[in-house]
Amino acid sequence: MQTQHKKRSPVSLGKAVFLLPAWLGMSVVVMYVFVLLLANDDMKSPPIALVEPQQEAYHLFTSVPEQGTVLGQRISSADLRVVKLSAFLAHYRSPMPAQTFITAADTYNLPWTLLPAIACKESGCGRAIPKDSFNAFGWAVYTGQNSGANFLSWDEGIDRVARGLREEYYNRGFDTVEKIETKYTPPSATTHHKWLEGVRYFMNSLETWES
Repeated sequence: MQTQHKKRSPVSLGKAVFLLPAWLGMSVVVMYVFVLLLANDDMKSPPIALVEPQQEAYHLFTSVPEQGTVLGQRISSADLRVVKLSAFLAHYRSPMPAQTFITAADTYNLPWTLLPAIACKESGCGRAIPKDSFNAFGWAVYTGQNSGANFLSWDEGIDRVARGLREEYYNRGFDTVEKIETKYTPPSATTHHKWLEGVRYFMNSLETWES
């Protein structure tokens, strides 16, 4: 039996021919709108910028590594001592130079906090000294005298006292603050230990100082 096929009417074919261009046109419009939306969204998005991490700078004084980073610059732990001491001396309005203390401590192999601590105990960090003496340490002030050695500058005074502590104290076994007190200021060592307490206080303050 043969299957009879219905003939499509001319009207249906005409509709299909008419709708095809319309559908294609609508697709083009939709694609164009979609592209415009994407372009507009890209224009609103901020450009991407890579930023170097600098978290080391936030831990400058919480834990001092061999090398530190401050605002993108690498500095050594020796330089950190200068930074801390500078802030410490500025806090006490001291006229003495921080770098000279660090240089003297390294030259004569002394604790870097010792000389500044003695100066702060003896003369209010160098603010109360005999005029033009540059002697903030009470150095060579013997019993019955009101003044001691005179120096030409802070640099000379700091270096001279550092050398004296090395040669006359550390090299002879007076190598702790307790032992230094017994020779540096015997009256304090045999009574109230106020000198020892003061020097210890300033040394500890410097060790934990944050600028």
